[in-house]
Amino acid sequence: MIRSSRNLAALCCVLSSLWACAGQQATPASEDQVVTLGEQRLTLGNDQQQCVLRKPDQSVLPLEMPWPCQFAVDRQGKPHVESFNNVPIVIVLHVSVDPANSRECRSEYRAVRQVKGQLEPSVVARSASCLRGTGDQKDYTGLFIW
Repeated sequence: MIRSSRNLAALCCVLSSLWACAGQQATPASEDQVVTLGEQRLTLGNDQQQCVLRKPDQSVLPLEMPWPCQFAVDRQGKPHVESFNNVPIVIVLHVSVDPANSRECRSEYRAVRQVKGQLEPSVVARSASCLRGTGDQKDYTGLFIW
């Protein structure tokens, strides 16, 4: 348990250092709210001010994060899908900026992987910075038990 806590703390530090803090929160464009994970086309959605993933059959996976949310994106601004052991993984982010102090940011994020056709969300992680960018493979895999 202590090792897991240390790993999570290290992951938070890595994410904080990898993603720079932005001055304002941008609302993602609709094309940035869609990703293909495995063979499923998933869309981010708002369900009573909570972020959800909508599946092709219109069922939803609650992400237990406030709306708005967005996928971690690559350098071209497209949602990034990381693959580990042939398992596709995305990161969903909610970034909030304090309106009184635009330098203060808080982020919540969770990875979602597709294993044997089923979506599996990780735990929700939190950071005291504006997370942006793709991150690296540890950011996608470190929130799961493999």
